[in-house]
Amino acid sequence: MTQLIRRALQVLGLTALMIVAVSQPETSPSAAAATELLPNIEALPATELRLETVDGRIYLRFTTTTWNSGLGPLELVAGPVDTGSGKQQVLQRVYSSDGSTNTFQAGWFAKHDLHGHFHFDDYAIYSLRPVDRPESVARQSSKTTFCVIDTDRIDHKLPGAPKRSVYNSCGTGIQGMSVGWGDAYRYYLAGQSFDITGLPDGDYILRVVADPLDRIAETDESAADNTSEITLRLFEGTVELLAQGESDSGPGNSNGRGGGRPF
Repeated sequence: MTQLIRRALQVLGLTALMIVAVSQPETSPSAAAATELLPNIEALPATELRLETVDGRIYLRFTTTTWNSGLGPLELVAGPVDTGSGKQQVLQRVYSSDGSTNTFQAGWFAKHDLHGHFHFDDYAIYSLRPVDRPESVARQSSKTTFCVIDTDRIDHKLPGAPKRSVYNSCGTGIQGMSVGWGDAYRYYLAGQSFDITGLPDGDYILRVVADPLDRIAETDESAADNTSEITLRLFEGTVELLAQGESDSGPGNSNGRGGGRPF
């Protein structure tokens, strides 16, 4: 009798364990892991082309805009200062869906003498190359450093896009670009030009490449995603836009609200 009772209890216990096991949902490590809310920086085609003569030199001036089409903000945080160069280390802070953050080495902040505040090195670069001589050496703008801030709201419908600018200071502590926002550098700012003195008339490609050294962690790391081009014509002291491309998924232009940028 005792053996029968013991056996019955064993069967009941095994059944209960099976019920509990069946009722527990399966959880995979990927489902439980947080998602990194990476930014995605895209370069819009250059706009506002114009020629300017200064001290006998001829300059092609233009406006450029990069914008963030990613899952989270581009946030650049100042780190320690290198005593040798005087530059300040930059860390990229990446947010996750669970509220946690991670940081990556992203480059350097350096004092930009003409702008009078700190810029992030190697953020973007501009080049100008003849259409019919693509193998020739391109003229390159001196513009490689940027103070990265929210100046233009590009796509307010993206998830996580704030209605108002979040990053609006060129300080040494934090710089950045919100989701759906862009950073416009207008034609009249230092570095927004090519010296084209002596350049022959003809058709040229003006290329903008954001994050050319691939230092920023993004949702799309492809070169095409970070590059835009326009084709322009130089003829007898005039400049004409011939064709305008787009970055892969971004809108063709900003909304022109670029007046808030500090020099």
